[in-house]
Amino acid sequence: MFAKDAIGILAKHRDGAIAVCALGVASNEWWDATKAEDCFHVHGAMGFAASFALGLALALPNEKIWIINSDGSLCMNLGCLLTEAAKAPANLKHFVIDNQVYQTVGALPMVNRGVTDYAGIARSAGIRNTRTIDSPIELDRQLPEIVAERGPSFTVVRIEPDPSYLNTPPTSYEGAEMKYRFGRALEKRLGIQIFNSSGY
Repeated sequence: MFAKDAIGILAKHRDGAIAVCALGVASNEWWDATKAEDCFHVHGAMGFAASFALGLALALPNEKIWIINSDGSLCMNLGCLLTEAAKAPANLKHFVIDNQVYQTVGALPMVNRGVTDYAGIARSAGIRNTRTIDSPIELDRQLPEIVAERGPSFTVVRIEPDPSYLNTPPTSYEGAEMKYRFGRALEKRLGIQIFNSSGY
């Protein structure tokens, strides 16, 4: 399966979860599938989607929080798994879209690709609910159980590199606009105040 297939299935089972996306192909496909403004796309900070999402999960324990991560982004911040395991937020689901390449910079191969077991690393870090899925049928079949289980959970979704990824347009905004759109979407959805009267 390709990223578009995997992300389409994830989006179908989202059930209102607030998502945080790592930069790159998975982020673009998530935006294309959902156009959701209660999703934060971490542009320019590779590796930190998981840390951002963990903070949200701890701050909003009654909301479902998803991380749409990538193998490259995960590898730049593997320590996030230790913190996720230690804090053990019940509302956190961590999905890693694993295509074994750095797709957006010319499909350069991931270090140790085909050998590293990301689900095994997460399990050893202390996250009990882990698995690797490599077919769309299995992803669609297992997602209801994954969504229902107590977090944190960690799911690797293995996909094929896709040379047509540039056909999927990215979000039409980033930076400060991303911050304000996301924050205002949460204010409206949750009935909370994030920004003061000056907009900060």
